[in-house]
Amino acid sequence: MPENQTATNVRTGETVTTLVPTADEAYVAALLREREGYARHSRGERLAAVDAELARLGAGVPGGRETAVESRPRRTARKQGG
Repeated sequence: MPENQTATNVRTGETVTTLVPTADEAYVAALLREREGYARHSRGERLAAVDAELARLGAGVPGGRETAVESRPRRTARKQGG
């Protein structure tokens, strides 16, 4: 759960309370952003590694889905002619 941190504004003297994520929450948030990029670019093995780390931390995978599996192999460009 985020922690409350209190600070005083130097200019106005107003006391402000801010929610600051814990280190674990920040790490999970970073992993979720990383996972999003791998899913977008069909990087299955990297996606599986991030999913494994999320599972180790006890964090759920977005949408309740496990590691994405590519439905067909990725195509590579072929050189024509010879």
